[in-house]
Amino acid sequence: MPLKITLAPEEKIIVNGVVIANAGGPATLSVLNRAQILRGKDILAAEDAQTPATRIYYVLQCLYLFPDRAADYQAAAKGFLADYAAAAPSAAATIAEITEQLATRQIYPALKTAKKLLAHEKEIFAHVPDPAPAHL
Repeated sequence: MPLKITLAPEEKIIVNGVVIANAGGPATLSVLNRAQILRGKDILAAEDAQTPATRIYYVLQCLYLFPDRAADYQAAAKGFLADYAAAAPSAAATIAEITEQLATRQIYPALKTAKKLLAHEKEIFAHVPDPAPAHL
């Protein structure tokens, strides 16, 4: 059974590492075989991976999209996850879930679980006062 994907105008999708943008009106694609697919709302650009959780998400995204470089991305993910766990023990359960998913090669589920880290980090940062004075 093919996977049907409907793209909004200007929406981007990555299929097996290739970025595709819908240049017209709404479009429906049928994917007939196995492929690494990521929709625009789930894509994180490299320049937006500026925080510990976004770096984890980005490297998992790369691991999912570019399995030919899995060793590099897995090593990076392992380091970022260890750093996050050390800095934020309250995320231990999520880190353990991602680590288990990576160990069993469930890369897309690990990427989805990493969204919990994005929310966790956002919650932590919401409690950090802005260090810049208001008049600057």
